[in-house]
Amino acid sequence: MTSVCYTPWKIPRVRVTQLDSCGTPVTGCSTAVSDGIISIEMTKEYEDREEFFVKNGDGTFCVKETNPPILKWINLVVTFCDVDPELVNIMSAEPLVYDDSETPRATGYSTEEGSAANSFFALEGWTRLAGLSTACSGGAEYGYVIFPFVVEGTIGDLTFENGAANFVLNARTSAGSGWGTGPYFVDLSDAAATLDDPIALLTPIGANQHHRMFITRLEPPDAACGCTTLSSLTPS
Repeated sequence: MTSVCYTPWKIPRVRVTQLDSCGTPVTGCSTAVSDGIISIEMTKEYEDREEFFVKNGDGTFCVKETNPPILKWINLVVTFCDVDPELVNIMSAEPLVYDDSETPRATGYSTEEGSAANSFFALEGWTRLAGLSTACSGGAEYGYVIFPFVVEGTIGDLTFENGAANFVLNARTSAGSGWGTGPYFVDLSDAAATLDDPIALLTPIGANQHHRMFITRLEPPDAACGCTTLSSLTPS
């Protein structure tokens, strides 16, 4: 077995995909790709370690055991430099506001009580890489990161002032993802028989997995304003 060491550097692209309440991708205009991403902050939240230390009658420990910390979820703070209403809707379930053009366009969103209860999405990101321990092959390589089941998306504090207003989304991950190997190709094969063929995740996301990261040789998807149609759950 060999290992490839790398340093994630910058984040040029993210993709969000709407999920149902079971964490499974839904078809329709349910995915959005943005290059307006500024940062993704992830903070793991654990159930504290339990300690079981008992002394006997002579004052020495007869029990010295612990239950290790248990991951509950990962808190996410996702910051964008622009507002894509349909991306906001996918991530927060806040209702869209449309104009009255012949084909109505989503021009904004409303802040509504209870929206976070209906927020279910997957978040993927692509990073630049620095300090690779092996030479690149087949073009540029990226770091690929996925949070397969994100819930409770809420819009963060916003300040309108003499300057640009950043858009911030707060959310957390959940266990029980139905992502599987996903509806997208996310890498190029390194196997001799299928070399450079696009492939999905090689192993499904496990029920207790909240996050995954690896190197990919497949370029990230192109960014676009608004949602695009996911017509099938078969990777493409």
